[in-house]
Amino acid sequence: MDFTGKLIHIGAIEEFRTNSGKDILTRDIVVTTDEQFPRCACFTLRNELAQNFQFNIGETISVKFDVSARPNKEGTRYFNQLNAWRVN
Repeated sequence: MDFTGKLIHIGAIEEFRTNSGKDILTRDIVVTTDEQFPRCACFTLRNELAQNFQFNIGETISVKFDVSARPNKEGTRYFNQLNAWRVN
């Protein structure tokens, strides 16, 4: 999938350890479209993409991403996540 718009937020890099003991880095970015009714989307960047992110607030970018869902601890609700794999 592809989403193009203006970069409005760049989150800090966060480090997590998975249940298997692997360390991963993540960073969230928010992009909004320039339409009559703008759409915003928050994307998660991982590892090298999070570390090497070189764009600035206000720049128009294109994000290629996958959608996934994860359950809460009880397994009663699901939360969507937009995982970016390329940013231009």
